[in-house]
Amino acid sequence: MGVDRGAGGGRDRVGARRRIAVAAVVVAQTVLSGTLTGIAAQEPPETVQAQVSGRTVSVAIARHRAYPAVDAAGLSLALESVLEDVTWTGVFLRARLRGVAVAFEAESPFFRHGGRALQLANPPYEEGGAFWLPAEFVTRWVSEGPPPVAAASEGSEGSEASAASAASPSPPPAADPLPARVDPTAPWRVIIDPGHGGRDPGTLGSASYEKDIVLAIGRQLYDELEGREMFEPHLTRETDVYVDLDVRSQFAVDRAGDLFVSIHANAAADERARGFETIFLGEARSEEAREVALRENRGPEVDDAGGSPSDVQFILAGMDRNENYAESRLFAGFVQNSIRSVRRGGAPDRGVIQGPWWVLLGALVRMPSVIVEVGFLSNDEEERYLNGAEGQGVIARAIADAIVAYREDVLRRYASAPESGC
Repeated sequence: MGVDRGAGGGRDRVGARRRIAVAAVVVAQTVLSGTLTGIAAQEPPETVQAQVSGRTVSVAIARHRAYPAVDAAGLSLALESVLEDVTWTGVFLRARLRGVAVAFEAESPFFRHGGRALQLANPPYEEGGAFWLPAEFVTRWVSEGPPPVAAASEGSEGSEASAASAASPSPPPAADPLPARVDPTAPWRVIIDPGHGGRDPGTLGSASYEKDIVLAIGRQLYDELEGREMFEPHLTRETDVYVDLDVRSQFAVDRAGDLFVSIHANAAADERARGFETIFLGEARSEEAREVALRENRGPEVDDAGGSPSDVQFILAGMDRNENYAESRLFAGFVQNSIRSVRRGGAPDRGVIQGPWWVLLGALVRMPSVIVEVGFLSNDEEERYLNGAEGQGVIARAIADAIVAYREDVLRRYASAPESGC
């Protein structure tokens, strides 16, 4: 079956149609094995199994990352009656799983199945000219269940064992380990993300760039947390370099972060606009929030767009059932209150808002994540404040205080929760 990569998509500038690299597949006795695109042959290959129409299908996996993944092209060939109409356009892969439309986005753990948004433990990704799906997709959503117990011949020694195996319930899945952030003896890994950088200046003030101001605040926040007990800060960038949006969130996931804080500065056509706000992931509730998200998602060049609010719409469905979504909203309140306490009589409090910010998507599945808009560079007074060491220090300390207060709140809530029996 042909698998097309259609024209268009934020990362396909020339609009030329490309083919997903198809793995060499050999089918023998309904068992698929072989070598996937870009992966050296293994003896024997590592595989993942799926039960399809009463038969076992085995698909070779690769390990570019810490988790196993399967090539979407090879999977579609192995399961042509199950996974069909696979197309790869830009960072999106779409297909039909048993007749129901599915859609994946590279580096996002959320995918659409019909009208529902579902969540993977690990995100799909692009590598070596192919689109890779975590093996979990095969075992949890493709497979129809455990293989049937083979019937032993009457009177055979294995009949009793087979019957016992069929009657025995499957063991319950292992309980998820407790998040590190509820362990009072473990330091929190706080991922600090100064927005923009390098060829992406961000918002332009009359005498400053957003990328420089947020990096200065990020560094001071790093120093603040490093000087406090039980915190381990990490910066997504330490110098004036450009970092892709998906790389920022992957950085947070790879370091098993407990909290993700992205720092930005705002701008408006009206030079009188002032104030600070904290953002958590969600659907934009105003045209202004939508425009800001679209600008920040786009990055330094339109053709390098990481995504748009319309692209992530399906990902947001059901997000309120995610624990980190609720915690992000709560943490945003801590940040907003802390900054308000140190800027009384100054910039107005613009509140906690939500918006479809691309950089929050990948991190949210593992940790509470927010964006802090520290002020407006389009306002001369605020630009002077944000461009000065004193203002940057005040904001960095306020965010650090918010992180400390939020951690205390999390530990207090967890300590007072009823015993779960874990």
